[in-house]
Amino acid sequence: MELYRPVTQPEYELIEQKGFSGFPPRSEAQPLLTMLLSCEGARQIAKHLYTPNGNDAVYVLGCMVDDAYIRQFPVQNVHEPERRALWIAAEETEIFNQHLIGKIHLMELFQPDPEERDIFFV
Repeated sequence: MELYRPVTQPEYELIEQKGFSGFPPRSEAQPLLTMLLSCEGARQIAKHLYTPNGNDAVYVLGCMVDDAYIRQFPVQNVHEPERRALWIAAEETEIFNQHLIGKIHLMELFQPDPEERDIFFV
């Protein structure tokens, strides 16, 4: 299954340091690794994502995950149908990474408009 995630510059750099082979551990303030089922949903979030530095780029990443593994996570309906997501507990991030098929890849890059940004889950 292909999944998508909008990430800010700091998270992108950590993924890059891992050779695009996994997502970094979550911080205590981030209890979930949220993966979207739709690239369009990830784009919608990326276009309006609040970034800590205000003007950082936001990246939409895609990855393939083993179907048998990912089926254990129920689909969460958040706001709009395009934003259906899977929530992986922070402590499961490394296990999730072990079920990636191939590398994490860049789908799109956004430079959010500070006037239109909002706070979405990441």
